[in-house]
Amino acid sequence: MFSGTDGVGATDGGFSDELSRLKRRGASVLVVGSVRPDQCRDACRRLLGCDADRVRRRVLVSTTAGPHHATHHIDEAGSAALSVIAYETQARNVTTAEPGETPSVGTETTEAESLADLGLAIEQGIEDFETNTAALEPGEVRLGIDSLLPLLEADGRQRVFKFLHLINGRTRDVNGMAHYHLPVERDARIVQTLSPLFDIIVELRERNGDYQERWTIEDGDRRSGWVSVGAE
Repeated sequence: MFSGTDGVGATDGGFSDELSRLKRRGASVLVVGSVRPDQCRDACRRLLGCDADRVRRRVLVSTTAGPHHATHHIDEAGSAALSVIAYETQARNVTTAEPGETPSVGTETTEAESLADLGLAIEQGIEDFETNTAALEPGEVRLGIDSLLPLLEADGRQRVFKFLHLINGRTRDVNGMAHYHLPVERDARIVQTLSPLFDIIVELRERNGDYQERWTIEDGDRRSGWVSVGAE
């Protein structure tokens, strides 16, 4: 949707206008839903602007074990303007990865072993983009975190709430977009706790092999219908 390549389906009044305003100002997005990894990957690629013609400068944070996060979302053409950060479990796996899991993207990975280190690494990634770019355009900087669950398990709701507040503010300073995956259902208590931090909540679901999304803006008064985004 933010890339300008996807429709939004049936919408309430003012939905598209508000999306456009958030794109110019910068936005924070919480992606929820217990769905297949390929649906999460597809949503992440679009939120990162992978199919857009314009240059995107991306900070990718992996908090989960398994094949390297960057190889799921960015191809070789997108690696030049890319900062990759591995947090805790993923950081330990970087040094013991099997040959098939070796990152194909030519980007050095920064390892963060605490929430404070993670915040500093994200800040440094954004600052590097500011330093090396004459003028960042709205929506040019994209931050993606593949799961908030490890952060919540390690540091608790209060510390993660504060962390997200600070990171969202820093991303908005450059009119960028930050998105975070939380693989739980929309009505989970933790979603209600974190919702005030976000401009947009994106719900993911699968119905009979059809991948669908529903976008809700801020106070919930503006919402898209369930939009089919296909299946891979």
